[in-house]
Amino acid sequence: MAKKVLVITDAQNEFITGALGNKECEAAVKNIVAAAESGEYYKVIITKDTHTADYLDTQEGKRLPILHGQEGTAGYEIHPDIVKAVREQYAPENVITVKKPTFGSPEFGKLLKTIWEEVTAAGEAAEGEYPMEVDFTGFCTGICVLSNVVMAKAYVPEARVCVIENACACVTPQTHQTAIAAMGQIGRAHVRTPVTHNNLVCRLLLEKK
Repeated sequence: MAKKVLVITDAQNEFITGALGNKECEAAVKNIVAAAESGEYYKVIITKDTHTADYLDTQEGKRLPILHGQEGTAGYEIHPDIVKAVREQYAPENVITVKKPTFGSPEFGKLLKTIWEEVTAAGEAAEGEYPMEVDFTGFCTGICVLSNVVMAKAYVPEARVCVIENACACVTPQTHQTAIAAMGQIGRAHVRTPVTHNNLVCRLLLEKK
């Protein structure tokens, strides 16, 4: 049976209810919670957008002049409903946090590769089955989710990489849909039949032929 990895991308308060959040991000939280509550994942990876105090002097900071990603602040923390769901379903050793100073994280990619090697060494997948599936959720669809989907396809190209569409959100509904369409160009895209557990609507599959 394939091992599944849940990626919760930058589901920090500041991207949900803070200065960088919006109603679409707030609405997506319940779907991230539903994914975590399913209990179907082998590992959970939580990424946290993390910046130093000189963020506003960086290239990103000059383009997005809103100080965020500051450790020790309330905005930096993962939304409490998501934290609760993850803690109730998964042992601490199966939950890994990656602090990332850039949109796409090489550390995240290397972590996925390590998990892939662990999974494939165990040899539990049935013939013709993907050994590992990676499900993406979080914010922002068109920036950090997209960037790390690209990382996943680079570091574990033979894994099935998925985006749970209604468990992600972006600056606007339009930019969200643009990002979903763009990710569909990475490998081969399919829309899976709506999943039945909890209230998840659909997943966009990004896979090679």
